[in-house]
Amino acid sequence: MNPIPPGFSQHAGERSALTGLFRACQFFYGGWFLFHGLNYWCGFYFDPTVQPGPGLVPALAASGVMAIVKAFEIAIGLALLLDVFAALAVVAAWPITLMIAFVNSSHLSGFGVSVGIAVIVLNAAMSVAHLDAYRPMLVMRAGPGDAVRLRPLPAALQTAGAIAGIAAAAGVTFLTLYLRH
Repeated sequence: MNPIPPGFSQHAGERSALTGLFRACQFFYGGWFLFHGLNYWCGFYFDPTVQPGPGLVPALAASGVMAIVKAFEIAIGLALLLDVFAALAVVAAWPITLMIAFVNSSHLSGFGVSVGIAVIVLNAAMSVAHLDAYRPMLVMRAGPGDAVRLRPLPAALQTAGAIAGIAAAAGVTFLTLYLRH
């Protein structure tokens, strides 16, 4: 059995570029989850979706479920940014990712559908990056695998990636809020 998934190259240069892309997805998504999770309590920006009124998100907020979701977002964001239990964090992010995609896409606006597609693509890319961690769960008898393996980063690079992920998530959020109006 070939341990490299179809479409992946065994050449070092292509693998390092792919690894960099997966790291960027992980840092951005971690920053996104941390930023939006903390916003629920800290109010970095006004989020009209959690205000009282009709709809799924206001109902989740009113019931207290949104507070649980936001706590999970913070934990998942920190795990991705710190690269601690990252494979588990990617799996834990899927239900939230799908809900974000559903809620944003249900508005049938170009922006909402784009956000829905983007979060699914990001979570899927991170899932592929951690394929080796999931392989034993996906086959009856898992052999040795060597897909894209994300090795620990030096502390300075980890810190820079985490800061860049948070800054990118905050920047994209404020930019989209500004462009929306």
